Amino acid sequence: MPIFTSKYTNHTKKEIEEYLKIIKKNVNNDRFIVCTTKKNEKNRKFIETYKLNKNKQKQMIMELEVNDFCYSADNYNNVEERLYFFCKEYKLNNWGTLENVKVYIKIAKKQDDFIVIISLHKPEKKMEKLFK
Repeated sequence: MPIFTSKYTNHTKKEIEEYLKIIKKNVNNDRFIVCTTKKNEKNRKFIETYKLNKNKQKQMIMELEVNDFCYSADNYNNVEERLYFFCKEYKLNNWGTLENVKVYIKIAKKQDDFIVIISLHKPEKKMEKLFK
């Protein structure tokens, strides 16, 4: 039986500010991971292409702002969980060449003390920011 998920755009700036506070607190304390399993091959390739070590990944998440938020959605792997989607442009090093790169970031908050970055790569479709 297929699982149906919903997409949510009814967030306030205050809600997203509070969410980002939790995210940044955990990331700042190194309580995060970027998924690089076979299922998340795009992340691994993106991290390799732009030489994103753990410190650079951390810096990128810490730079997220409310205006980078796009929407949230139910996690089809865990209906109790909500995923938050962001898109932000960063200046990244592609083996000696600095490039402005739009980055798609999908975040899952595990309880209130660990963050899983499910996606960290170029967007595959146009991402609309909720608060323009």
